[in-house]
Amino acid sequence: MSLRDRLIPIVAALAVLGAGVVVILMLNSASNDGIKALENAKLAQVRTTARSFNARVESSLGSFAGLGAQPWELTPDSAADRAILDTFALDPDARSGSFLLDANDTITTGVLLRDGAQGSVYDAPGWAEAKEVLAAQTVVVLPVTNDGFTTDLPSYAFAIAVLGEKPGTLRGAFIFEVALTEDSAFNQEIRALAVDEDSSAVWRFIDSNGFVVATSAASGLGEEAEDLQVSDIKDGLSQSGDRLIVKADVPIVGWRVVFTQERDEFTAPLAGPLRVAGLVLVLVMLGVGLVLVAILVRRLRQAREEERRLRELARSQEEFISVVSHELRTPVAGVLGFLQTTLDHWELMSEEERLTAVRRAFVNARRLQAMTRDVLDTESIESGQFGYTMTEVDLAAEVRTAAEGFLSGPDEQLRLDLPEGPVTMQGDPDRLQQVLANLLDNARKNAPPQTPIQVRLESSAGQARLVVEDQGGGIDADQVERIFEKFVRGRDGNVTGTGLGLYITRRIVEQHHGRLWAESTPGELTRFVVELPTVSGATPADTSADRPMAR
Repeated sequence: MSLRDRLIPIVAALAVLGAGVVVILMLNSASNDGIKALENAKLAQVRTTARSFNARVESSLGSFAGLGAQPWELTPDSAADRAILDTFALDPDARSGSFLLDANDTITTGVLLRDGAQGSVYDAPGWAEAKEVLAAQTVVVLPVTNDGFTTDLPSYAFAIAVLGEKPGTLRGAFIFEVALTEDSAFNQEIRALAVDEDSSAVWRFIDSNGFVVATSAASGLGEEAEDLQVSDIKDGLSQSGDRLIVKADVPIVGWRVVFTQERDEFTAPLAGPLRVAGLVLVLVMLGVGLVLVAILVRRLRQAREEERRLRELARSQEEFISVVSHELRTPVAGVLGFLQTTLDHWELMSEEERLTAVRRAFVNARRLQAMTRDVLDTESIESGQFGYTMTEVDLAAEVRTAAEGFLSGPDEQLRLDLPEGPVTMQGDPDRLQQVLANLLDNARKNAPPQTPIQVRLESSAGQARLVVEDQGGGIDADQVERIFEKFVRGRDGNVTGTGLGLYITRRIVEQHHGRLWAESTPGELTRFVVELPTVSGATPADTSADRPMAR
């Protein structure tokens, strides 16, 4: 055998071996890049969860602050204080309650107080430090305790300052305890983040003292997170032994969101297949190796695209949470304002003034309900769980009711053109009110101030036709359908709101076997038209003349 013949198989073997080594190196690099993308995606998810919770708590703390402004007497067994506390005790299945402290930290009265708690001194962990900042901060979240003064379960508490007459002084405090239970809405929300019961992945919300406030694990709620030295864990992504740790802060309450998982398990969905593919590529022909490399490159591109999509989703979610939190403040302030005015001036107000104040508070509460319902309804619609209770309703009466709720300001103008008789149809009254409120609110946001909004209802040939028309800037022809998509806020994208109203409205109308569309003349007016089937045999009436409604 010639030297050349001997060299050929050696060179071929070396070439195959070299190709295998190159492929292994490429796979190892791709695996590292993919794991890095996976880590970045998880970090983005944890930070988004923390920011989302922080925004929700910030919105809630704003409403809690008003509790300290109540006319508390802060005397033992005060009937007036107890009456006010009872107005907040709306949940008959509550596992914890609230109570008041005087200037000496003595519990004066409360709801669901445990035996012997009244008259005792409140000395929960963190209370001494909380008192030092309450005068300036108004609301403070206290750390987890093994049990509270209104519950024998682990709990944390909101402390709301009752300010004294002099600036920077406290007359007492309102303490609202929250029991930590596995079936609470907050804990169930965190449990939903768990992917597999057998997985080592655990989500935890941990307070400033290292106690678990919520967890996706089956145990550990209300206990100290002994497996973590939370104060030593840096923000972001780190590793302790064989365990991956991702941490993000919730600054408004001093909590942390911590995700932990065994690193091998975390990387297995990506690294495992790549290692197997590398071994196969070494043992097979170079051509097969090149095919698998191409597949690997495609997978890496998909991982990078998924990382980009998650970043975009996190950015959109953060913007959406910020918008919703801002929009919720107006109706909350309206409800608290009208109710506070009524409480402060009850004896001086006439019966009609009281009814007017309560009615306006009710209207703002319905606005708040509608906004929060938009967010929840979107998820229900897309999951097919959006419920309807169909009954025979008068659409004309529903329009009048919606118009009354809409007239919340002195400059509000609304022109109604309605039939004198009923317009009967099969529908869900609450969902129809949601449609009307969304259309009127959309017109208000997009029309110039002090310009009238025209609402016209006609009925003929078994069909009702509702038109809501405003004198806004109009909609470009290429945007007429886009405004019915999710998260599109305003006709030019500059109007604030959840961006879900018209999307939900169209889906509700379609479930009532109707249609909703927009007609617009750019620069002049915009018209939203709803067509709904009426009940067979219903008698349409002649429409009355325009009746302006304004306040």
